[in-house]
Amino acid sequence: MKYESNVLLTLISIIQRNTNRYFGTLLEKHRIGSGQQFFLLCAYENDGITMYDLAKMGNYDKGTVTKAVQKLSDEGYVIVSVDEQDKRIRHLHITEKAYPLIHSLYRMRDEWVSGLLSQLPEEPREMFLSAVKNMAELACKNLDMFLNCPPSFEAEGTASNLSISLPGSHS
Repeated sequence: MKYESNVLLTLISIIQRNTNRYFGTLLEKHRIGSGQQFFLLCAYENDGITMYDLAKMGNYDKGTVTKAVQKLSDEGYVIVSVDEQDKRIRHLHITEKAYPLIHSLYRMRDEWVSGLLSQLPEEPREMFLSAVKNMAELACKNLDMFLNCPPSFEAEGTASNLSISLPGSHS
């Protein structure tokens, strides 16, 4: 297990960068980038969602959500409305202009993911997706623990008080 962590993170990074390039290339003509697609689809699936809930749903910081929503609004894909009860809260609504793009996004996403998973038979595919979901949940949980109680690092670069357990590990 000497260099497994580097291999895992490198492979995840390659998948993420290539996915961003794929969506970025396809979305360029719509004047948005790969980063805005998550927010557009969430707003479509959850009419009236707040920017705060968008941030929680995707584990994004408020600044990232604000920039993405501003771009979508500038391009005419969403309308941002102020909550009548609390003026600090903003709700998102999809515009008519967004509907054709949203349907294209679903097709783009399905094609990309199908291509990525095409070599896996169904049972291993389900196990893989379950494992990735667990890893994502652990990443959120472990980051939250880290941010609330950062570990101190020893001279060799090892964390002295952060213990991370992954499924299947026996430490």
